[in-house]
Amino acid sequence: MKGRFFLVIITFLLLLNKAGFAQTSVAKATLDTNSILIGDQINLNIEFTSSKDNDVIWPLFNDTITNEIEIIEKSEIDTIIAEQQDLITLKQILKITSFDSGYYEIPPVKFIYREKNDTTIYNVFTAPLFLNVFTMPVDTTKAIMPIKGPISAPYTLREAVPWILIGVGVLLIGLFLFYYFRKRKKKEPLFKLKPKPKIPPHVIALNALEKLKINKLWQSGKIKEYHTEITDIIRVYIHNRFGVDAMEMTTDEILESFNIRSGEVDDRLKNKLKQILILADLVKFAKEKPLPLENDKSLNNSIDFVKETILKIENNTKGDSGEKK
Repeated sequence: MKGRFFLVIITFLLLLNKAGFAQTSVAKATLDTNSILIGDQINLNIEFTSSKDNDVIWPLFNDTITNEIEIIEKSEIDTIIAEQQDLITLKQILKITSFDSGYYEIPPVKFIYREKNDTTIYNVFTAPLFLNVFTMPVDTTKAIMPIKGPISAPYTLREAVPWILIGVGVLLIGLFLFYYFRKRKKKEPLFKLKPKPKIPPHVIALNALEKLKINKLWQSGKIKEYHTEITDIIRVYIHNRFGVDAMEMTTDEILESFNIRSGEVDDRLKNKLKQILILADLVKFAKEKPLPLENDKSLNNSIDFVKETILKIENNTKGDSGEKK
């Protein structure tokens, strides 16, 4: 008998504790004002405060709250965390209006939540609110006035702009047709494009290498892309500078081509080119992870190779004749 009594007491205390904890969850709804003119818009502010560990199901709102009260706009759900009390407050603002006069009840808003490590579902409701919607008073002692006719308005600049643009367009078309038939009669092309000056290969290569240096690919972990771009820049430069189809050749074939053309590139530059191409092959095909110094060395060797193989034109004056090398 005593055991049952103590069991009932313990169960009662647990339920009391649970109820006391659940009371920390509070739902609140307020209006900016409880009296509006028909068609006016006001805010319905909804708040729910609970433990930040709770799982909360926020109520869903359609386009209306009741048949007479419409929702015009819904804000995002704002979250405010109070760290000291271990609480979280969720807020949402509903912009509402009504087009029917009367005294209307906004029903309680239901919040559903579940506490951490607990399967029990709890419900909390806001208090009901009341909204008075009234119309403008009508003075019935005065006679009804006749409906006014439409008032003519002067033309505005916005209305005139389309006609101005049409006129300008017709004028431009006329001028173009005059220019076209004049050129056609003289058998001349409509437009003469100035040929773009050819950019020297070393300028293209050095600009590309400088851009690669600024992008810092290998510093951000893109080592393969870094060495691939270096070799592409150097291969294009070799093709444009020496006439070697380096883009279609292997590393060995490129190096062998310079052994054949030994008079144009010295051994020191060949070794720099070899370092660039072989390290890139190891990175691309053998998944080599070069040291930072090796990455910088490839870029520096590329810059040196381009700068020291620039096609130079020297003028040597001998009497009245000039010679280019």
